[in-house]
Amino acid sequence: MKKNKIIIVSIALLGFISLGSSLWYMSADKKVSLSTIHAKQVSFNTVDEIITFSQLVVTGKPIESENFVTFDERGFTVDAYTITQFKINKVLENRTTHDYKAGDIIKVAEPSYVYDNGIMPGKTKFSINNYRNMDKNHSYMLLLVPDFKYDDLYVISVVNEGKHNIDIPGNDGEKVGVPQEAKNYKFKEELMKKFNLK
Repeated sequence: MKKNKIIIVSIALLGFISLGSSLWYMSADKKVSLSTIHAKQVSFNTVDEIITFSQLVVTGKPIESENFVTFDERGFTVDAYTITQFKINKVLENRTTHDYKAGDIIKVAEPSYVYDNGIMPGKTKFSINNYRNMDKNHSYMLLLVPDFKYDDLYVISVVNEGKHNIDIPGNDGEKVGVPQEAKNYKFKEELMKKFNLK
């Protein structure tokens, strides 16, 4: 009788410990830590240069986003970014082969992605040069170039220089800690004035 009680208590204790460990792991696995990738990038001196480089300049809003990461056969990362569906409000410049208009939806590669840490709990969000993903509650002006690999995908020109929140004038807080932060805000002001977005 005493032996049965010890076994029952031991099993209950092990179950409680196992449940506690499972709950801890589930909680820890939801946490996302941020890691910035510092990369050398092209930088333009004037807004005219970045407009000339870009093949598509649009305003609009992000609709939905999905993480996109692919690996080769050895497990090395091949492609890694966030694909954002972007609904065009206005086409400001278009030198692509597509006749885009207001209401069209394009796919934009944002230079950030989330990596699952595997058996270690949690995930890591990688961001190139402190890029912040677009917020669904805001409108943006994007300067884009077609992706060289995927026909239906656009890449933001020069990471932070090609994405600007047009709902918040001036310093919107999205460029804090990015390379040449002050120049990014100067570009934003000049681009908004050039395309009469104020």
